[in-house]
Amino acid sequence: EWLYREEFESYEKEGVLQMHTAFSREQARKIYVQHRIVEAGADVAEKMLNQGGHFYVCGSARQVPEDIYTAMKEVMMAHERCPEEEAEAILSNLKMEGRYTVEERQEETPERLEPLGAGSGAADIEYEQFMKAKEVQRVMFQQENKTIVHQCADTDIIEATTGSIACIDGNQAAAHVAYALSDCAFIYPITPSSPMGEMVDEWAAQGLFVSQSFCDAVQPSLLFASVSGLINCYGQKLSVTEMQSEAGAAGALHGALKAGAFSTTFTASQGLLLMIPNMYKIAGELLPCVMHVAARALAGQALSIFGDHSDVMACRSTGWAMLASESVEMAQVNAIVSHLVSMERRVPVQHFFDGFRTSHEVNKIKLIDYNTMKSFINWDAVKEHHDLAMNPRHPHVQGTSQGPDIFFQCVEAGNSFYDGLADLFEEKGKLVQEQTGLHFALYGYEGHPEAKHVIVVMGSAAVTCGETAMFLSKHKGQRVGVLKVRLFRPWDCSRFLAALPKTTERICVLDRTKEQGSQGEPLLLEVASMLHASAHSEIVVVGGRYGLGSKEFTPNMVLSVFENLAKDSPKPRFVVGIEDDVTHLSLPVGPWLNVLPEGTTECMFYGLGSDGTVGANKSAVKMIALGTELHAQ
Repeated sequence: EWLYREEFESYEKEGVLQMHTAFSREQARKIYVQHRIVEAGADVAEKMLNQGGHFYVCGSARQVPEDIYTAMKEVMMAHERCPEEEAEAILSNLKMEGRYTVEERQEETPERLEPLGAGSGAADIEYEQFMKAKEVQRVMFQQENKTIVHQCADTDIIEATTGSIACIDGNQAAAHVAYALSDCAFIYPITPSSPMGEMVDEWAAQGLFVSQSFCDAVQPSLLFASVSGLINCYGQKLSVTEMQSEAGAAGALHGALKAGAFSTTFTASQGLLLMIPNMYKIAGELLPCVMHVAARALAGQALSIFGDHSDVMACRSTGWAMLASESVEMAQVNAIVSHLVSMERRVPVQHFFDGFRTSHEVNKIKLIDYNTMKSFINWDAVKEHHDLAMNPRHPHVQGTSQGPDIFFQCVEAGNSFYDGLADLFEEKGKLVQEQTGLHFALYGYEGHPEAKHVIVVMGSAAVTCGETAMFLSKHKGQRVGVLKVRLFRPWDCSRFLAALPKTTERICVLDRTKEQGSQGEPLLLEVASMLHASAHSEIVVVGGRYGLGSKEFTPNMVLSVFENLAKDSPKPRFVVGIEDDVTHLSLPVGPWLNVLPEGTTECMFYGLGSDGTVGANKSAVKMIALGTELHAQ
């Protein structure tokens, strides 16, 4: 649409764009755009050549492209002190990169004032009417989109600042952060991660999700004129592209990272497995990237769309850091920490949480807004990533084929990027904690301060185990506790042992995956090897499996695990939550154990597919959470 000088100046004040305008309302005072290009030549050349900027020129006269090209040549020749042929080559490269574009506009538009050379009084009246009409259009557009939003339970506008209460699910918490801290996202739908991709796509395309802080910072008349979609921490909307498969999404992700963009994707299960070849390349080339995974079972003897850790554990040797979230609030915090760490250390991070149990759980949390997230960004790291991008203006070689003489050395040279990575996770987590008040710990302990028996677990089950341990400690006097693992890769022995009570005698490690033929599942092997190599080899370690395919994991099952630990000869390998009458590995589970605080209300709703039960319950829990002082889940 046609923009007038007042609008240009408003955009410039808000820092949305830096503009050199040649617009004049009166034909008699026309200023030629090519003259302004030459006047601002040093600034234009500096931004385009040294800062990687984009330069757009709009005009309606037939001779504009030729005049502008001549002016741009003059600018480049002066700045680079080069002959005309070299200046033409520079402009040709910029055009190929899409960073120098000339738009011609031959048609007249209703928004343009005619005649431009009319008397000043008439022009002022017409201009005022025009601006009022545009204001009405924009307000109507904004209100219409707000109406659409309120009909959709998954794409609420969070009109809040940091510390304010929001009622969202795990997918939205992760998507909220991914949108803020990424340049582009490559998506392909797969349950239960699909809502993350759908939400960022909708926010980018329709401008449905706008934080109050952004509304306050921008004049309402300019809010939807300036951009279509939510503006993130980099001052732009997220570029979202849906590919033909998860393999295509991973390939595009890799390419975008090589081009200097901070990129992300959302996936699960078999979709994640299709990304593994590119994951090795992304990690090996030290490209900063965060992948948000709603962890889901893999199709083996049958397909299951429900949650466990089979998919993420298949990626543990790819070189990606792995950070687990057990709750919706933790998903928001860990997502931010993942992006900040990857950005600064150039190690890709796989941030995951349990499919459905966390991804679709609606919970009342404290929100972190985009202004606060922006304050966390290390802009030197951003510049470093841009400088390392593949670019024909400063070519360099990457992705070579290496022989036996050098390959081993280059693999080991990457150690320095992983050494101390846990310290950086801790540093960024504490930064978020200081600014927001939200607790962060890589390994968290809950239970009796002098526990003898401890469960080690990762994911949403940590919440169940923690509440049960606190109940048994407080009401039954049992010396039990739970150690919640969040940082799985890189494994940090010192922080794990620091969180473990000194009085611990026995540990049970619970894994939400099954690895056929192995001595134990991944988390068990990490804990057992760590204790064996430390001064705590006297601690007895047993291991169990639970919750495969989202099999429910309840407090009475946690109690049965503690009871097994308390036996003279605890079962070393077991399953809990099913009755294994074939291989006889299951633990006996007692009657229901209620560990909830007194006064808690629980409701269970039954419905048929597409009958509205899910949407109605989401609306109800959000009304309770936001309309009362009660906590709602």
